[in-house]
Amino acid sequence: MLENNTALQIADEIRQDRKRAESMLLNYAEELRTYRLQREEYVRGTVQGGGGNLPGHPTEAEALRGVKFDETYPTYTWLRAVEFVERGLSERKQIFLDARRKASRQKAGRGRRAWLVLTQRLYCEAIRERFLNTEFFVSERTLRAMWDYIVARTVEAYLKLENKLNRHV
Repeated sequence: MLENNTALQIADEIRQDRKRAESMLLNYAEELRTYRLQREEYVRGTVQGGGGNLPGHPTEAEALRGVKFDETYPTYTWLRAVEFVERGLSERKQIFLDARRKASRQKAGRGRRAWLVLTQRLYCEAIRERFLNTEFFVSERTLRAMWDYIVARTVEAYLKLENKLNRHV
């Protein structure tokens, strides 16, 4: 049996993972842009000027520096997890995720209710436009279920990737 403190700690870690997954899902484009800029800066930063332990192989040196950067960048695994999950989503869930991101950027109102209402409107508009369906409606419960599914899949993908990385290190 788990001690109460251990159980509370595990529950807190699960909550933190969900919050992190939500943040990465909503801010994926910005996080990816930051990652790419910092990676480029890191890889190109000290390669020029000859030197280093691979002076005759600058491309190889850049590749090795890129791998090293990926290993040390704190959100790299989360970025990979979001990318993996997005590729596996159905078209409707991808439309939902896009609407959810737009609603998050607009910051209309406060609280969960606000994101649900705006996401619901944006999602229904996008579905009507995409599928030429004039009478489309989706409930808040369905939206919450879709969001929970995507977040849970992202956490699962992250934990699986972390497990693989830790096994091979």
